[in-house]
Amino acid sequence: MILLGLSTAVLLTACVGQAPALQSLASRLDGLPGVVSARAELAGGGVTPAEHRLWVVVDPGLREADARRIAEVSCEGEVEVSTMSVATNDDTSTPGTVLDVLTPESGTTCLSETGLVRLAGVSAAMQQLGADFDGRFSVSLLDPARDDEEELLISTSSVERGRLLDALDALRREFPDLALDYRATWDRDDGLPGTVHLAAVLSADADLAPLLPLVERAQELGTGTVAIEDDLVTIELLDETPVNATAELTALASQAGATLEVQPPLPATARPVAPWQ
Repeated sequence: MILLGLSTAVLLTACVGQAPALQSLASRLDGLPGVVSARAELAGGGVTPAEHRLWVVVDPGLREADARRIAEVSCEGEVEVSTMSVATNDDTSTPGTVLDVLTPESGTTCLSETGLVRLAGVSAAMQQLGADFDGRFSVSLLDPARDDEEELLISTSSVERGRLLDALDALRREFPDLALDYRATWDRDDGLPGTVHLAAVLSADADLAPLLPLVERAQELGTGTVAIEDDLVTIELLDETPVNATAELTALASQAGATLEVQPPLPATARPVAPWQ
């Protein structure tokens, strides 16, 4: 004979009650314009309802009106989940994918309308990069508890260093009036030690366009990590960077109206892991 305490019985009843509700929500989302697929991933055994998951794949060309409707339906009933995933591809390892995996602070399936509209914009920026872009965009913006946050946080990586700047430019053109925190890593295969990043923290009114020639040239000259903070550009020199690079970059910074900080070469073990850490 198995005896269940009252609290255990209530817990198991909640689990049974939440699973059909989550499956019903996934079914409703699956039929919406802009949704490619939606499915509930139900945890088995004696677990809390909050250990269930919801997975939603949206069209890469998601429209704003459809994004708002998806967010609205996701909040109907506010089913408890531990994790939600929203992506533009069912296989999130596919290049060109935009992905957000979140543990909602609300503990429910309710998606942020503002965040989902922004995800549509991020996907539009991804489309600008073309099918040959090998990176993905990871975003963090879909919890309603974060709707009052103005900053858009995006991370990516690429085996082609120049594409990291292309991606930043595309995102800035898609969001010209939004604060942006961009974190990119060059997946270099040249055998050299250390990690190279492109990082940008832009306020809502910061203009990226004048800085593009400076950053592009810095990358061409074989510098290390480049970090942008509005009109301040910090460039890490490497041992292999040409000795005349500083003079050339200083001239380009002056033309752009930017402040330039140049960091001397450091041993790989002495370099910061990333500008945002």
